[in-house]
Amino acid sequence: MKFKAMNDVLQHLDGDYNRRILADMIGIPSIIGNESKLANYIHRELTSIGIENQMVEIEPGRPNVYARIPGSRPGKRLHFNGHMDTVPVCEGWTLDPFTPTILGNRMVGLGASDMKAGLACIINMLRAFKLSGADFAGEISLSAVIDEEAYSKGTRAAMATDFAGCDAVVIAEAYSADETHAIPLGITGKILYEITVKGKAAHGFFPDKGINAIEESARILSALDRLNMRTHPNFGKGSLCTLKIEGGYQIYTVVVPDRCRFEINRMLVPGETSQMALQDMHELVRSLDLKAEVEIKLKPPVYESFIMQRNEPILQILDEVYPLVTGKKPHYAYTSVITDANVITGEHGIPCLHLGPPMGNIHQPDEYVLVDWLEPVSRMYAMIAERFLSEA
Repeated sequence: MKFKAMNDVLQHLDGDYNRRILADMIGIPSIIGNESKLANYIHRELTSIGIENQMVEIEPGRPNVYARIPGSRPGKRLHFNGHMDTVPVCEGWTLDPFTPTILGNRMVGLGASDMKAGLACIINMLRAFKLSGADFAGEISLSAVIDEEAYSKGTRAAMATDFAGCDAVVIAEAYSADETHAIPLGITGKILYEITVKGKAAHGFFPDKGINAIEESARILSALDRLNMRTHPNFGKGSLCTLKIEGGYQIYTVVVPDRCRFEINRMLVPGETSQMALQDMHELVRSLDLKAEVEIKLKPPVYESFIMQRNEPILQILDEVYPLVTGKKPHYAYTSVITDANVITGEHGIPCLHLGPPMGNIHQPDEYVLVDWLEPVSRMYAMIAERFLSEA
């Protein structure tokens, strides 16, 4: 793409439009499982711009939106990804979570930061490319997906299409590359252990005649500090958190409980796979010489960790673009979180750049986005696309 064409794209970025569609999207509730109204809005908006797009149902009433702007000739393919779902409304909101409210430089509303602002910036960028008529090689595409806050069903479905053949992905999570929101160079993985302990029922007055599944479970839980947890120089050691335990009577009876089930979340560092972690738990349980039978499974979601090379082209392009827009160098870090990049990069090996307006109270009351970050992020998206698609 020639400089004049890029200039035309940048001139078609529209801050007022960006703020309007963000406000519109905040006003459309899209709590996880109920993304269809927002999907319809994005579909209509892209259609009105003249961008080829389709809604694809992933589960009944839960569609992804896929959009493409093809270039005039073959070339690289750059994909943009953003999730439409939000977490539920938590306690403590002082404002209506579905009414976008401007407070100084903040736009407040559920999903404002996580991640409707990033989606709005992508749409603003796609609109600018379409309206400018810029000539480029390859393809720019978008997947607006469901279910990121739970099982990543939307992005898993997108990666089951030809989008899995893209050369790089920009995911519009709230990482602004400043000191407090560094761009992830690598991300932890995670598994969810589902452990069922099967004991033996007996009268509660004679517990020695049974095998207490709850007490056997307690022995496992109290020994978790002995579980083999590997370390990584950039991430340290992974973590464990018991999330749920179920056992004992449903209706009060004095019976030795014969079954107990519990779930443990485990963060994995690079070098640890889900199968290695499963084997670790089997070895721990065997070492305890329990009387009960223990069944150990992995329960979805499972995410593999990953590390990207610092010289990935998409990251080198950010190194060029970020100072031009912000006057500063981008910051990078290794991050203990889970995003849809665990699917895109961890499972499919596609280099992924996290970039979006910075986090503001995500998963907390009065979530917000800093409005003055919308324009620079849209601008960076456009410049990244131009440079990436210009490469041989």
